Amino acid sequence: MVNLVLQGDSSKVLKKVLKSESGQILPLALVCLCFGSLVISPMLAHMGTGLKAVQTGRANLVGQYCVDAGVEHAYGRLLYEDGFIASMTPENPSVEYSIDLNSENVLITVTRIAGMGGDWLTMDVDYIMPADHQLELRVIVHDDDHMHFAYDTEVYDARIIIPTAASETLTYYLHNNPTPPVGDTDAQANLSMDDIQPTADTLYNYDVNYDWRHPKPGRRVEESDGGPDGLELKEYQNWRTAPYSSDTHLQGTLVINMFIAPDGFNFDNDGSFRIYLRDYDPATGTYTEIGSADYTVDGGQWTELWQPTAPEGKYHIVADTGKEQVTATASMGFGYLRVLSFIHN
Repeated sequence: MVNLVLQGDSSKVLKKVLKSESGQILPLALVCLCFGSLVISPMLAHMGTGLKAVQTGRANLVGQYCVDAGVEHAYGRLLYEDGFIASMTPENPSVEYSIDLNSENVLITVTRIAGMGGDWLTMDVDYIMPADHQLELRVIVHDDDHMHFAYDTEVYDARIIIPTAASETLTYYLHNNPTPPVGDTDAQANLSMDDIQPTADTLYNYDVNYDWRHPKPGRRVEESDGGPDGLELKEYQNWRTAPYSSDTHLQGTLVINMFIAPDGFNFDNDGSFRIYLRDYDPATGTYTEIGSADYTVDGGQWTELWQPTAPEGKYHIVADTGKEQVTATASMGFGYLRVLSFIHN
């Protein structure tokens, strides 16, 4: 054990150093000042940049809200404004207008790109479908050499809507086999129709065996002078429901929506075909005709590849503030609107 003893002047000096604090904080203050000068300026600059980014982001967000609202405004006019759709003619298919939203002027352009030509394909029915019988829809082309039909996809969800005496509405979608389609197929008779909406996003060639020289999507049906029976498969296409579980009274005006293209997709040709609605008894293999309807479109009315037969049109919508823009495509008919695409530019 060592004892350190301070004596004399040495002890006085050490005590003086320990008691005195003057000047000891200055080096620390100088270090902090130097550190602050290095850090504060970049931090303030970063905060300024962040504030500007927030302001820019907020302005962009407001612009996006405005163009989104502009598209929704166009949807509302398509659905509810009398005369708005009728104002889009084959000669002038676009309507342009503007609205003010959140101090932004939004320019909106609505263009009808399909659904211009032809009358509605409708048929009045008053018929009791017996239990265990199947409802058949059959199409025969009787003008313009041949026509193509598109169905069983989300965009081309061909269907028949039938009212009943019980104040119900039956909707049957037309399918291919297999459904949903996964590739090209040969032409097939007795395809199905049911209440399941198609989910496929690709329209394939449904008649490779008849259309191999000029492969086109959908189903090609050649012109025939006869019908509805005694035809080759290339001259008709038919769909059937499952057997009815009970007697069902079909009563009212049904609407049929099919997507068609005349003569190999030539827009300057006329097109005409006939729809038959029939009662099929699977026990005897016999048919009872319920009704038929013709659909004719003049060549000058065709505006796009596929033409819907019912009052369902396809519309291209652009909403633009000059800084933000949205483009959308919508299909509208039967009192509802389906958004097919929605893209911020």
